[in-house]
Formats: sequence, C-alpha cells, structure tokens
Amino acid sequence: MSRDYDMLILDLGAGVEQTVRQLSRNADTCLVIVTDEPTSLTDAYAFIKVAVADRPNADIRVVVNIADSGRDGERTYATLLRACEGFLKISPPLLGIIRRDARVGEAIRQQTSIMTRTPRADAACDVNAVALRLLAEVAGRTPAAGRAG
Repeated sequence: MSRDYDMLILDLGAGVEQTVRQLSRNADTCLVIVTDEPTSLTDAYAFIKVAVADRPNADIRVVVNIADSGRDGERTYATLLRACEGFLKISPPLLGIIRRDARVGEAIRQQTSIMTRTPRADAACDVNAVALRLLAEVAGRTPAAGRAG
C-alpha cells in the first residue's frame, strides 16, 4: 500500500502487541500520542521502550493530546521525557500539543472530522500545526518523502 503514497500514517492501538510492534518496526517515524492520564503515560513509555529495544535509532516523536492548555501539555510531555531520559537515555522530541476542545466531541457525534466540521477550532488548528511540522521535519529529511507510521 505504501508504494502509492509519499507518506502513510497508521493509527495503531495503545500497547505493545506483536502487530503494533511489527508495523512500527517498518515505520520511518513513530508518533506517540499521549494524554495526562497515568495509563496513557505508562502505555506511551512502554511503547517507546519496546520500539527503542527493537530499533535503537528509531525516530520517535511525541504528541500530547487533550491538553487543558499548552502549559499542561508541556507538563505531560515533561513527565514522559523524564522517564525516557532517566531509564532509556533518550529524548524523543515533542512534535506538538493538541488542546482539549468540546467541538471534537460534537464532530464525533456528527461522525465528521473536526478538520472539516470546524476547521478554525483550537483542536483543529493544533492538529494542522502538528501535521505541518511533521511534513516539514520528516518529508524534508530525504530526497523522496519518507513514510510515517
């Protein structure tokens, strides 16, 4: 499937099951989406630990989701970063923060994307900023655009 696209993004479930590990091993870049919930932080750390064990030079980026504010998102990232630096000796960079936005729930109930339903909503603007940053950083690193997973 990826031969037909410059980038392919797969949304995989949380955890470190064999399917998730296999698909992430083949990705040029792994985006780890985390919230401030303890289970999310634990799952994110576990995935990063396994991904780095499988591929020591894995390109892992962090996106904080459902943050009450930019500052709260930075605190969540700092918590994950401390664990990664302290135990894994790595510092996966923060790709972006997506703020909590009631309009996301509205879009879900209407079975539409926040990006098309209310493209100027805070969360939509944050998603757009993350996407643009990902394109700039990942696509620009090779002559042909890289794949993201």
